[in-house]
Amino acid sequence: MRFATLPAVLALLALSTCAPAFAQSADQARTAHKDTEFLKAANQGSVDEINLAQIALKKSDDQDVKNFAQKMVDDHTKLLDDMKKFDDEAGLTVPEHADAGTLVEEAKLELLSGKSFDKSYIKKMVEDHHKDLVDFLAEKKATGYAAFRDAVEKGSQTVREHLEMANKLAKANGVPTAPVPASGM
Repeated sequence: MRFATLPAVLALLALSTCAPAFAQSADQARTAHKDTEFLKAANQGSVDEINLAQIALKKSDDQDVKNFAQKMVDDHTKLLDDMKKFDDEAGLTVPEHADAGTLVEEAKLELLSGKSFDKSYIKKMVEDHHKDLVDFLAEKKATGYAAFRDAVEKGSQTVREHLEMANKLAKANGVPTAPVPASGM
């Protein structure tokens, strides 16, 4: 992650200490790049979840699915807002559109209705949130940027809640579930 403040800190570390700190700052630079990649993916994931949820709000007849979809819109919008500070530091902008894979998924969902729609949407939510939680937990462990780690921790709690909710919906609708990864991954 190319945070505006992070390069300055890395430069100061390299200048103010001996050779071992220089090697450490290279590690920090690699970590910062990984942070940026995670942030890009998390932003895209939130945009994708919001887009899919908007389809569910329009197409589902199941109130539980609609309630879940509204929570996805609300919570992923908040996640994007919570990460805005880091986007600004890294010089990133939030994507305006879903990614190609999500656009394909949207097209598939648009063709479905009733229980077929609900099951497909729920299955996608279980898969996405399981993957997202694994990614959030790995990032929380890997980042060296304390403020970002705190934001990722908060985000991981939201994603964990989403996975638990998606699993509950999945069980009620005969859709396979995913185990919830342990916090200490």
